[in-house]
Amino acid sequence: MDVSQKNVHGGHRKRLMDTVLKVGLNNVSEIQAMEFVLTYIFPRGDVNELAHSLLDKFGSFANVLDAEWQETTKVSGMGERSAKMLHGLAKLFNCFSEDVLDDKFTFNYRSDVSDYFEELLRYQTNEKFYIIGIDPARRVKMKYHMIGPIRECFDEREVAKLITTFKPAYLFLAHNHPTSDSRPSQDDVEVYERASELCADLGLTLIDYIIVGYDGIYGITSQMDYTKF
Repeated sequence: MDVSQKNVHGGHRKRLMDTVLKVGLNNVSEIQAMEFVLTYIFPRGDVNELAHSLLDKFGSFANVLDAEWQETTKVSGMGERSAKMLHGLAKLFNCFSEDVLDDKFTFNYRSDVSDYFEELLRYQTNEKFYIIGIDPARRVKMKYHMIGPIRECFDEREVAKLITTFKPAYLFLAHNHPTSDSRPSQDDVEVYERASELCADLGLTLIDYIIVGYDGIYGITSQMDYTKF
């Protein structure tokens, strides 16, 4: 690679950086967003072709970040180290966005509950199970999640340990159905019943078990008036 070619790549990277800093990552094209992220993994060279290859394989910027790193290595140009770095960046993004979400939400009304879990789980492509503890001021006090089918994630001992450690005033459980609607499965119903018994034994109110599917949100106890908890 000659000096002029390096300068072209350097100029493109600078322009891309300036654009993202000016308008935000969510306001640029998917190819620009993909290139921007790849520049942190590959400090030199042109990453445009690799960005196109990743988007072609996974379909979208979000899908690339959500993919398992082993799958990412199947794209030419992505080795194990770069795939793991990309996967790590995705986890960093998720951690940041969830922290921002927790900081800005107060669970005062039913709409607050719907908005929170909609934003938390709507675009997740893997099944996830969340345990959310709420303090007396109706803000998130604890949050714990596991990835996988609900029957494999729910563990009474783990939930009891979290409750006794963090001592939340109220509890929400949440699960997503990435490829189906929000109607509760038999596993959902069984986990809700087990969780209700556990919370009753520990003197804690389980406010709701929220399920997010492609058609919307379902709360198993959604008939409850949230303004009273």
